[in-house]
Amino acid sequence: LYGLTRAVESGSLKSSKINFIALTNNTHFPGFIDPRIMSSLSAEELVFPPYDADQLRKILDSKASIAFHPGVLSETVIPLCAAYSAQEHGDARKAVNLLRIAGELAERENASGVTEDHVKKARDKTEQDRISEVLRTLPTQSKLVMYACITLLESNNRKKDGDITTGDIYSKYKKFCNLIGIDVLTARRVTELIDELAMLGMIYCRVSSKGRYGRTRTIDPAVDLKHAESVLLEDYRLQHFSDNSNRGNDRDCSVMSKK
Repeated sequence: LYGLTRAVESGSLKSSKINFIALTNNTHFPGFIDPRIMSSLSAEELVFPPYDADQLRKILDSKASIAFHPGVLSETVIPLCAAYSAQEHGDARKAVNLLRIAGELAERENASGVTEDHVKKARDKTEQDRISEVLRTLPTQSKLVMYACITLLESNNRKKDGDITTGDIYSKYKKFCNLIGIDVLTARRVTELIDELAMLGMIYCRVSSKGRYGRTRTIDPAVDLKHAESVLLEDYRLQHFSDNSNRGNDRDCSVMSKK
């Protein structure tokens, strides 16, 4: 890039000029370019805001006229798709994808048309697909931490044992690592992985005061636990836990780890 920005001055280009157009979704992209190059480019940044509901509705109207027969979509389908998409991301491609999935769901049901209910189901499906993709691409250690969170949260839902802390998660995580022969990370590193899972929207983390015992972080579920568990168990390294007896209480884990 630096050579191209200096091409005219250096005489490499005598009768031409060079213009650069760079498109990116990363607002930090200019920071990855050498300051000398940025100085030579004299770039002007244009920020394109997300689409609003009205803009998305117009885009969906144009796509729907091609993809669907007249009268198939109920009057509220496109406005609802546009509203959901504007509230959540403002991404036209995701809005079109939401409408497409709603149509596919209606087709599978042999419905006479696409309704609001199909849009709501499509929204739930796209969210589950996103969660599945995130979970499937996690490193093994992060999967084990997430699985520890799931088992503790499920147990807590049944027994109402109270808050689940990062210490609880670390204890369960260590047992799972020993059970399947995976190296155990430090408590500090596992805390970092918990923070990463929270940033990905898989769990909620909050700081709770324990009075004279100080403050601790507790977790709550941010996704459907059964769905998340089924996705994690697709990993062959975690399939050992598909038998609930292998993930249970302290006695089960200690006995299994000695075999």
